[in-house]
Amino acid sequence: MEQNKRKKVLILITQSSLGGAQKYVFDLATGLDKQKYEVAVAAGGDGELFERLKTADIQIFKRKCLKRPIFPPCDIEAYLKLKKLFIEWQPDILHLNSSKVSILGSLAARNLPIKVVYTVHGSVFQPPFSSLMSKLFLWLEKWTAKYKNKIICVSENDRQLWLKYNVAPAEKLVTIHNGLKENLDFLPKDEARKEILGNAYEKFKNYQIVGSIGYFYPDKNLETLIKAANLILNTLASKDKKIVFAVIGSGPQEESLKLKVKSLKLTDKILFLGAVPEAHKYLKAFDVFAMPSVKEGLPYAILQAMAGGTPIIASDVGGIPEMITDNFNGF
Repeated sequence: MEQNKRKKVLILITQSSLGGAQKYVFDLATGLDKQKYEVAVAAGGDGELFERLKTADIQIFKRKCLKRPIFPPCDIEAYLKLKKLFIEWQPDILHLNSSKVSILGSLAARNLPIKVVYTVHGSVFQPPFSSLMSKLFLWLEKWTAKYKNKIICVSENDRQLWLKYNVAPAEKLVTIHNGLKENLDFLPKDEARKEILGNAYEKFKNYQIVGSIGYFYPDKNLETLIKAANLILNTLASKDKKIVFAVIGSGPQEESLKLKVKSLKLTDKILFLGAVPEAHKYLKAFDVFAMPSVKEGLPYAILQAMAGGTPIIASDVGGIPEMITDNFNGF
C-alpha cells in the first residue's frame, strides 16, 4: 500500500504515566502494521509512555491540559485543543482510552469524518467514585456513546454492566480481552529479589514476600492491603514467621500510604519499592501476588503473574473472575 494511502490512527489516553491502559495503548500503537497504518498517540502529562513511544518511533502529541480530575477550565481547553488536533492531523480512526478522554474526544470529533472507537478499561460509574460522581459519569457515558462507532470492553463484566445500565446499544458493544505477548521475560527468583530489594536483600532474602504492583490511586485499594498486612503480621501464628509485604509502584497516594504504614509501626515489614520499568520482570521475587482493587478492567498484572507462575490473591471485581477461579487457579 502506498505511503499516502495508509489509514491514519490517532490513539488518545488521559494520562501518560504507565499503567495497564497505557500498556494497552503502547501495544496497540506498536503492533499495528506500519505498511497499512500511520499511528500517533496523544495524552496528558509527561509520563514514561511518551519516552517508550519515542523509542518505538511513534509520533506523539502532548496535551498537558488533559487531566484525570474534572476541572471545567482545563477540560474546556482540552476539548478545544483536541478538536484543533483532529482538524489538523485528520485521522481516519480515533481510538479513545479512559473515560475522561473518551468523553472529551468523542465530543471534539462530532461532525468530523472520523470513525471513533472507545476501549473501556473498567467502568467508571462503579466504585471507588462517589454516588454523585458515578451518576455524572454514567450520564456522560450515555450521552457520548452516540458519537462512538464501536465500544470495546476488555472484560465481559464491563459489557454486561453497560447493557444493564443502558449506556450503549448492544450492537455497539464487543468484548475483547487483553492479552500478553508470548515468552515474557522474568528474572529468576533470587536475581529478582536482589535487584528489587537492593540493600535490603540480605535481610529479606529468605522471607516469604507478599507483593503487589500498581499505580497508587484509590481504585487500587492499597489501604486494604496494608490493613491485611497489619492483621497477618500481628497474629500470634505469624509473629515468628518470616513474612514481608512489598509494593512496586508510585502515585498520588504514596505519601498517605507511607504515613499509614508508619503509624502502624510496620515500615520494616511493608516495603515501598518505587516505580520500576517493566515491573513484571520481578514477579518471581514474590511468593504471593496480591491485588486488592475495587475497580479493574482486565488487569495485565494478573495475566503477568499467571504467566510467571506466581500464586494470586485478588479482589472479585471487574474482569478478574474471568481469569481467576477461586480455589482453582487463585483466590
